This record gives sequence, C-alpha cells and structure tokens, in this order.
Amino acid sequence: MARALIALDLDGTLLKHGVFLPDAPRFLERLRAAGHLLAVNTGRLPAGFALEAARRIRPDGLHAFSDGALIADARGRIQSRTTLDPSVVRRVLAAALDLHLVAEFHTALGVRYHLATRPPEDRHEHVAATGTPSFAIAPEAVPDLPLVGAWLLRVPAGRLDGLRAELSAGARVEAYGPREGYWILGVKPAAGHKGTGLLELARSYGVAPEATVMLGDGLNDLGGLEAAGLGIAVGNAPDFVQRAADRVVAPSGEGGLLEAAELILQTYGRARARP
Repeated sequence: MARALIALDLDGTLLKHGVFLPDAPRFLERLRAAGHLLAVNTGRLPAGFALEAARRIRPDGLHAFSDGALIADARGRIQSRTTLDPSVVRRVLAAALDLHLVAEFHTALGVRYHLATRPPEDRHEHVAATGTPSFAIAPEAVPDLPLVGAWLLRVPAGRLDGLRAELSAGARVEAYGPREGYWILGVKPAAGHKGTGLLELARSYGVAPEATVMLGDGLNDLGGLEAAGLGIAVGNAPDFVQRAADRVVAPSGEGGLLEAAELILQTYGRARARP
C-alpha cells in the first residue's frame, strides 16, 4: 500500500502547554514504523515550540504553519507563503486603532509583533506557552509587514458581527470565544488554510489527496479535516469540529491518539517503502 501523509495539529491535539502529550511518542512511532509520512499542520508560526515539534516529528521534511499560509522545513526556512492583501492589513489596523483593541501580527518571516500602543496584558504568559517572542511595533510600520495573519483581541460582543463583515472582504475571519464577554478575531489569507497547506504538502511528497489524513481539534482545523482523505477529530474538539470530521476518536489525553493511530493503520495499512 502507498504511503499516507498524516498532517497533525499541535495545540490541543499533540501538545499541551508546549509539551507532547504522554501518548504522542507512541502514536508517532507506530505510524513511522508503518512507513507513513508525518507533518505538522499548525496555526503557529514556524518558531518556538511549533518548530521544535516539527523537528521531532519529521526533521528532514516540510511542514505547514500559520494555518497553511507558510510551508517551511523543520529549521524554519520558508518554502512558500500566502500573505494578507495590504488593503486587509490596513482595515485591521484601522479597526484596532479606532476601537482601542489589542492587536497581534504574524509575519511571513516567522516573527510575531504586537502594537506598541496597546500591548497584550498576557503577552508574557503567551510567549511562555508558545516559545515564540512577541515584539512591539509602531502602528505606522504595520502596513509594510508581509502578514500571514492578524489578531484582534478583546473584541466586545456588540462589535463582533460588524467587524467580521468589515474585515471579511478578501480575507478569512475566524471568531474565538466568548471569554469573559470578549472575542478574538483571527484575520487570515482567504486562499490559505489548513486544507490548502495539507494539499500543498501532499503535492510536494507526491501523495494523492485521498491518501492524506488530518488530525485536529479546533476551528482552524476545519479546512484540513474537510480536504483530507480521512479527517479525524479528537474527542476534546467542539461539536461542530467533530461533525466536520470523517471519524471521531477519544480525547487526545485519554487514549485518542492511539485510537487514531489504529484507525489510520486500519485504513491505509503499512506502506510499501519507508520514507
């Protein structure tokens, strides 16, 4: 049987607080031993704990970062990128300044910034959780950045729908929350998501789309779950993510990873050749 490409979400699926879950090494080794290809498919930048995970999962291969907007190797060298249109960046910046919102910006160079005028209150905790530093930047410098994602934090519920409509032209807008009455809006390239990242990885490895697997747990995994030949959601995923998957396994910290490995091997068997 031909090799399958297995694309893996990190946070909430393989990792917790930047650390591999206890079953993750056994999960990875079972699939490696069967000769299948493994790759990261994460919303994180190619930096910090995400890059460390890529090195452990497949040190000599390509991985998808920033929800498919960046394809990079395990050393963080960018192979391809999909960036936000400058008009979208200007609208995000204007909204952040007009509404006095906290804003973060992820660049195609793998660097994360936050507005110097309103730094995130929890930036130190977030840096500790991701292993990726965040640098202050002046508002006037933001339009010159090649961005693969922008985040508006602590968006009031009353402004959520209006902002989503305002920012969705030419971009994909994802809303996370509510938390303490506020939302987070992620603004990402319309042409790049975990599904496009998965398919680009498959093309680079010569793997047919039907021989791809996506394992994930979150809103940003939907594109990957829908594009994959086999989309698997772990049981700690929200209901709407589970409904989008072909199969649902137990929560990732409660045996779901080993259950997913067994399901993948039942579906694709052992590959004819080791990667």
